[in-house]
Amino acid sequence: METSVNVSVIVASYRRDKELERALSSLGNQTFRNFEVIVVDDNADADYNFRVNRIVDSFKTKNTDINITLLKNENNLGSAQTRNKGIDNACGKYVTFLDDDDEYLPEKLERQYAFMEENGLDYSVTDLDLYYDDGKLYEKKRRSYLKNADNDELFKLHFMYHITGTDTMMFTREYIQQIHGFAHIDVGDEFYLIQRAIEGGGKFGYLERHDVKAYVHRGNGGLSSGEGKIKGENLLFNHKKKYFDRFDSKSIRQIKMRHYAVIAFADLRMKNYGGFFVNGVHAVICSPVQGIRLLRSVG
Repeated sequence: METSVNVSVIVASYRRDKELERALSSLGNQTFRNFEVIVVDDNADADYNFRVNRIVDSFKTKNTDINITLLKNENNLGSAQTRNKGIDNACGKYVTFLDDDDEYLPEKLERQYAFMEENGLDYSVTDLDLYYDDGKLYEKKRRSYLKNADNDELFKLHFMYHITGTDTMMFTREYIQQIHGFAHIDVGDEFYLIQRAIEGGGKFGYLERHDVKAYVHRGNGGLSSGEGKIKGENLLFNHKKKYFDRFDSKSIRQIKMRHYAVIAFADLRMKNYGGFFVNGVHAVICSPVQGIRLLRSVG
């Protein structure tokens, strides 16, 4: 496939319209212009198909210098396969992602593209800022622990802290295709992707910038919360256990603490206060200081 643009931005969309409009608007505000947008509509619903089509048409009208392509899934495929469909249709040298409820700040593409080019990277991540739906800042997520990490250290750090957030990732199209894109798992698909990237031996870089504005949804709905979230996190934890022989006891305690804390948050969203208490206690037992810090961050 001939490369005619430098970056392909893939936007998987499901059951959101106002948020999608906001996400695309942030792409229209980019200082870097040599990119394409690929929206993959995973709604498989006539009403939502119409809404997404209208939003894409509006973007075309306002941004005539940016090519935007709309793909529609006949059946709901989930986030992982939907993003892979976008990758398969990408033309750019680099591929990055924007969740349909998040935003890029104006210099995101310009800065990360330059970083990839200057350092000859196969993939990279940035920092990000997390916000609640009401616009209140939840957390400035910094990844300073990634500085100067070799591949073995990177693998361990990923299992401990999750080098995730699809909005922050950029890959060469060649490399993400080489590692076969996202695993067909919708909860934790980002985790498995970065694990594949690390195991593939690609050259990694960490760009210390906050050019992504991601949203934390307090409500209970979809795969990102509730029973779907708990099931996915338990599957991911069982996957991680297979690699425990590669880690020291302190790292394993951190991995366990994070798992129990995430499950506790899911319980809290479902108003399962007993589950929240039990899993919260497990998190604190595994790592008292960090467990308490995480649980106190619930707001």
